[in-house]
Amino acid sequence: MFGKTKDTIDDEFAGLFGDEEAADNEAQFDGVRDRLQQVEGQINSQFTSMAAYAQIAQEQIELARAESRADSERIESRVTQLIERERAERLGTPTPGIEPNAAADVKRRLNALEEAVDVIKVGIGDCLSRQKALADAITSLFQPTADTMTTLPPPNTDGPIDDLAFDS
Repeated sequence: MFGKTKDTIDDEFAGLFGDEEAADNEAQFDGVRDRLQQVEGQINSQFTSMAAYAQIAQEQIELARAESRADSERIESRVTQLIERERAERLGTPTPGIEPNAAADVKRRLNALEEAVDVIKVGIGDCLSRQKALADAITSLFQPTADTMTTLPPPNTDGPIDDLAFDS
């Protein structure tokens, strides 16, 4: 009587509220997309961390090599000096600053030689132990462990997601 009929009013508002099932599916899809982005961020973070650890390990290897090289050169120099001194004494040419044919001097030089050899042994042992520790550290860095192998919890959904698909 006064205005529009009930059927006409229902038809006008039907398009206003939209499809609730499609909206629910879209919300689930958005949740999956957000979760995927979080996982992607975690993977990128872990990759960056591993790359940083690998770079640090490489720097440590180079440092150990440089130390080893310096130790080797120092040891080689010391051994060469001792050999030259001994050769000079056996040939009868006195070493500058050392009295020839002095028994005390010979004992002192032999003791110095033994001490130098002991220092060389300790240096070589220390170098080998450092290289072993570095190799163990690098090996353990790249081996997966129970701590690094984590699984993600299942996504939280309020309903079935069988019909969801990722469209490109």
